[in-house]
Amino acid sequence: MENIPDELRNHTLLHGVPEHELAAATSTMQMVSYADRTTILKEGAVGDDCFFILSGEVSVTARGLIGSSVRLATLGPGALIGEMALLSSERRTATIRAVGEVRALRLDREAFRTLAALSPLFYESLTYSARIRDIHGLLSKASIWSSIPDSELRGLAEVTVLRNVKQGQVIVNEGDASKMFCTIGSGSFEVRSSGKRVAVLHQGDYFGEIALLTGVSTTATITALEDGKLLALGEEEFRFTLMRHEPVKRQFLAALRIRKPDIAEIAIRQWIPDSEQPGQVASTGQKWLRPPAQQRWVDVLMAMGGLFLVVTLLAVWLKGAIWTYAALVTGCLAGPVTFVAYARSSQLLGYRISWLLSAFVTSAAIALPLAMLLEKSWLFAKGLDAYTFTQLHLPIAVALIEEASKLLICYFFLRSKRQRFRMDAVVFGAAAGMGFAAVENMIYGWTFLRTGETSSMLAVLWLRALLSPFGHGTWTAIAAVGIGIGLSKASPPSGKLSVWLKVAGLVSASILLHTLWDFQFASGALRVAGMAAVGATGLLLLFLLIRSGTVEEIQALTLLNPALSADRLIDDAMEEDADVQSPLNCLACDTQCPPKTRYCPRCGQSLLVKAARN
Repeated sequence: MENIPDELRNHTLLHGVPEHELAAATSTMQMVSYADRTTILKEGAVGDDCFFILSGEVSVTARGLIGSSVRLATLGPGALIGEMALLSSERRTATIRAVGEVRALRLDREAFRTLAALSPLFYESLTYSARIRDIHGLLSKASIWSSIPDSELRGLAEVTVLRNVKQGQVIVNEGDASKMFCTIGSGSFEVRSSGKRVAVLHQGDYFGEIALLTGVSTTATITALEDGKLLALGEEEFRFTLMRHEPVKRQFLAALRIRKPDIAEIAIRQWIPDSEQPGQVASTGQKWLRPPAQQRWVDVLMAMGGLFLVVTLLAVWLKGAIWTYAALVTGCLAGPVTFVAYARSSQLLGYRISWLLSAFVTSAAIALPLAMLLEKSWLFAKGLDAYTFTQLHLPIAVALIEEASKLLICYFFLRSKRQRFRMDAVVFGAAAGMGFAAVENMIYGWTFLRTGETSSMLAVLWLRALLSPFGHGTWTAIAAVGIGIGLSKASPPSGKLSVWLKVAGLVSASILLHTLWDFQFASGALRVAGMAAVGATGLLLLFLLIRSGTVEEIQALTLLNPALSADRLIDDAMEEDADVQSPLNCLACDTQCPPKTRYCPRCGQSLLVKAARN
């Protein structure tokens, strides 16, 4: 290159470099140009060169931990791109594309080293700039700070200390008076409290906020499981940032509710006045929170109902034993399975189907036999045919025994601290109730089948399938919400008395609905009308619980993930490996979260696509 471009000769970083030496250093440079939207550098590629931008602009993006593209910067003439890979000898940390037509000077590794040797200012400035860029990139794509406007996030990057840690290094000890907040930039870290492992933290997770928010000593020992990077922030800078950015402050307090529910409310009242406590969640952004895949209960209804209809027709037409038994099995499951699918579709923060299947099967295998044993011993010693439900004490006793048996199963599944949402109780209650109902359906069907009355068996199964939404699943879901409220570790502002009143009210409502459903207070049309009223009341109460539970989940999602409503996450159609439309499974607690969620509202840990964690 005979002539040095003016943009390079007048570049701030190259002041003081003699022109003949600058000419020698730039003799190997190549003038290159790129059309609009051309990829100049690819994230993850090996870096052997860098570029001075002479004209045009480039966009800098990186793949976030959840698979979406995060815009880091837009750079124009005079900017140097690609130098971080040369300084660190690591792979590219971002993808850079042309915005419009771009002209640039390409420096190979040798030319870059020559310039660095000729100009100490060039090297020192690049080193400092690269450190800030590295921190800024980590904060942008993998941090609880990522909802902060980019201009202020760059300022935060300047006061953040990047610490390299070694495997086995103890970062903080339980009981220490630590005044440092740390975000994990890379690596994994073990959390131990009272000698027990309670979590493993990965990139995007953080620690130290509990002591800074509440004033208590460090609650756990943090040890590096591998070499990694920490982004450390002092107490003063932490508090200043929280006071300046209200969504971030609420985000930390929402996380505190998950990690330390017993002391969270005290800290929340200190940081947020009562008049500013979060109430109903705005509807903004709720449209995407329920992905189409979660509406598949309709598909389940069509599949199970259609299968039951087909085997019913075959059983009537062919009169074969195999079709009769197939009708018995599908008829027992059609209503219960569809109801559980509906309950699961109402939950934003769901579990794998295997969890619900476990509750369903456990209730069928334990709750129903237990209830039958108790009823036979205490209520129906002379046989069921010797008793009628025209006297109120008998349906009350049956309701108490059966609901208590099902709630034992619910308690087993809800006692974990991870089951923290009202919808958890609704879904597990529905699964436990419908597991009970499925076997009960089979017993009724088998009773008719033994007498050779196939048509009567089919009629009973169809009737019970249609009535299943009004029965055990609804009653147990309502009572399970009460159990879930009672098991909550959070300290409610209204006090413990209000909690136990809610528990008693919901459990009593479940038993009352069950009792009235079984109570034969009349016959004929009046009896049908009474059952319809009881069934409608149960469904209405369940609908209200689902509605309030959905609001609770949305509030937890939006408080812990304020970046969801920010314009920092972009769905770049050019990113072949970006998949922001699929739900994310939390690798710590196995919760299924909606697309674009960064932090799991159930356990508080960062969400990662599996490739990012490996």
